[in-house]
Amino acid sequence: MFEDLQPAPADKILALIGLYRADPRPDKVDLGVGVYKDRDGKTPVMRAVREAEKRLLQSQDTKTYLGLAGDTDFNTAMARLVFGPAAELTRIRAAQAPGGSGALRLVAELLKRTRSDATIWLSDPTWPNHMPVMRAAGLRIREYRYFDAASGAVR
Repeated sequence: MFEDLQPAPADKILALIGLYRADPRPDKVDLGVGVYKDRDGKTPVMRAVREAEKRLLQSQDTKTYLGLAGDTDFNTAMARLVFGPAAELTRIRAAQAPGGSGALRLVAELLKRTRSDATIWLSDPTWPNHMPVMRAAGLRIREYRYFDAASGAVR
């Protein structure tokens, strides 16, 4: 089965990790992958995250499975955060997803089932996983440029 799979193209963003590690300069800053690293190159657990984890351990009374949409209290809180406290929650639908790529795939599948003729517009450049995720769902894809590499400006 696996012998029939073709290798995925190299991820340009992840290739930056190798370039960063190979760079001998001591004052380099890793801004490539989207995680904070301290001067020693470690990704520390922030104090706020530690505190949130403590609160969870103290208040969480079950490890049972959540419903298909995830934690409904979390979804409601996020809806209020995004749309404001006066938002009509009966008109908003929310669901949790396994990360950003998982969310994109869920939306792509939803669009394919409900608007099969839809065209998805992706920025160029975009993250390397966006195009394959949308393509795998069978969506029609178009691209638009927003960054002018020559001038370094956003159009």
